[in-house]
Amino acid sequence: MWKFNLKSGKERWLFLLAVGMIILILSFPAGNKKKPVVPQVTTEAAAGQSSNGKYEEELEKRVKKVLRNVDGVGEVDVMIVLKSSEEKVYRVDKSITSSLVEEADSSGGTRKTDEHEESQNTVLTGGGSANAPVLEKELKPEIAGIIISAQGGGSPTVKSEISAAMEALFDVPPHKIKVLKRVD
Repeated sequence: MWKFNLKSGKERWLFLLAVGMIILILSFPAGNKKKPVVPQVTTEAAAGQSSNGKYEEELEKRVKKVLRNVDGVGEVDVMIVLKSSEEKVYRVDKSITSSLVEEADSSGGTRKTDEHEESQNTVLTGGGSANAPVLEKELKPEIAGIIISAQGGGSPTVKSEISAAMEALFDVPPHKIKVLKRVD
């Protein structure tokens, strides 16, 4: 191990001070790390599966109603599966303050201090006791897949038309749409 021969108390104190300064300098991060101020919004998932179930049912009813009136489709059953839940995005004011202070002492050492402060508040409407958060936007659930069972589902033409309609209506890729021949 290392052996230091420090004879006087003054030499020991200077050595300890130098080691302490080195540790202090190394403990501060280097560079100026400033983050830009970015407006932000918060999201909140809608009230569980019950609202998703209603949304799925409404979509299924509407698709069923349209497909029944298409030539060659016949009786039809529709199943739509959602990938996510409905989200409500609320307006949030966010501020970020960052400062970097660099100090030099009389013995030639430097000290850097980086201060970072963030605060965010949800924007509320009105000025009375009935304040409510400002709704930025509502995001409808994304569709994971669609299965359609139709009497005319055995015909390649009908399958193709139904699949193309679902692609156009819901922006769902063809591999997530399955059209089957209905058996009564």
